[in-house]
Amino acid sequence: MRSYPLFYRGELLELLLSTIAVFLVFAAPYLPRLTLAGALVLFALAFLAYVPHELAHKFIAQYYGYPAKYSIVKELFLLTLVTAIPGIPLKLIAPGTVYIYAPLIDKRRNGIISAAGPATNIVLGLVALWSGGSLASSVASLSGWIALFNLVPFGPLDGKKIAEWNLAVWLALLAPALWLTFFA
Repeated sequence: MRSYPLFYRGELLELLLSTIAVFLVFAAPYLPRLTLAGALVLFALAFLAYVPHELAHKFIAQYYGYPAKYSIVKELFLLTLVTAIPGIPLKLIAPGTVYIYAPLIDKRRNGIISAAGPATNIVLGLVALWSGGSLASSVASLSGWIALFNLVPFGPLDGKKIAEWNLAVWLALLAPALWLTFFA
């Protein structure tokens, strides 16, 4: 099996810029009263909710032997920034994606790679609740929301690929994502 670099040139910078965009979406409701400490907490939440999700896709794809790279999608990055503007009710958190460079990926592997992101968010949310602490419910809810958004079975989102591969897996991920988002 051919090995690929863990990270490609510029990839970590694009992950950082994407995390900043996600942070701005989370921080917008708290402006201008956001303190430095509050900003750092929100940045940590943005990082925890977004980066592990994307890296899970990347690392599972690499496990299967596919080269994979996180990249900003300019239009989605800009749309994420626009939805960070206070007063815009719909928030989009999709500044980039993991591109998998393979001519053909079967439905099973594509489904597993796609499920890795939402599953990671669900695990993070459950671990946060189990650990407790003042931020536990925020981490759980945010992680659940990221999982839930990505589980929408439409277009290029993870949910479509998972549901096409295995509807039972999709439902098994959807239930805890809903619970974390609305009830945790």
